[in-house]
Amino acid sequence: MGALELQSTGVAGLDRLIGGVPRGSRNLLYGPPGTGKTVFAMQFLWTGLQNGETVAYDVFDRPWEHMRRYFESFGWAVRPFEERGRLLPIQAFEHFDPYPRDPAVEYFSLDDFETMRAIDRRLSAAGVTRFVAGDNTEHVFETLSEERWREVETWTVNWAFFDGVTNFDLMSEAADGSPRVRRMIDLTFGLAHNVFRFRVAERGGRLRRELRIEKMEGLAHPLDWLPFEIGPEGVRLLDA
Repeated sequence: MGALELQSTGVAGLDRLIGGVPRGSRNLLYGPPGTGKTVFAMQFLWTGLQNGETVAYDVFDRPWEHMRRYFESFGWAVRPFEERGRLLPIQAFEHFDPYPRDPAVEYFSLDDFETMRAIDRRLSAAGVTRFVAGDNTEHVFETLSEERWREVETWTVNWAFFDGVTNFDLMSEAADGSPRVRRMIDLTFGLAHNVFRFRVAERGGRLRRELRIEKMEGLAHPLDWLPFEIGPEGVRLLDA
């Protein structure tokens, strides 16, 4: 990779503020459930598909057919891109019998670090430039050791940067405040190049979704909470 290359988020108003996100960066979307993280990430992938890029989605423990319908609810028909090898779905949790496997999905477990790395390299070889993982919760830390999570995180940061894959990891805030979980959260925040925090806040007696760029390397960015709405065409920043 040479000079800094920015990729559009596809979110109206946000790209005008920051210009996009640096290609090859590790981005964390963090906040409580229902605050808009998943739609934001889906819109990022859809924008890449519209730009002729190849993208991948690690759907964790959601059936991929559910995510297809989620995309389509915004008018984002992803199945044709799957059929052309432009959208590659994977699932980072073991498949559960007796339910059928989706033939479009490559399944693996986070416990299998070598398989995870091999999949990442295959995504790079396929020309993937955008990758989304999650929505996950902090409870994943209960099933992984600190050593394994450090391996996963440091590998992902290096893979994203050196192979030019912009990575968005979604993490839902949880109530567990144990020292071990706190250390793993701090590691995740510390290694991410950019952190977007999401919330729902009350303004003038009404609830609204907001996001804040808590950390961003290499780009000028606002620190204020930015209100947005989720409409028929996805996420749109308000007052921007």
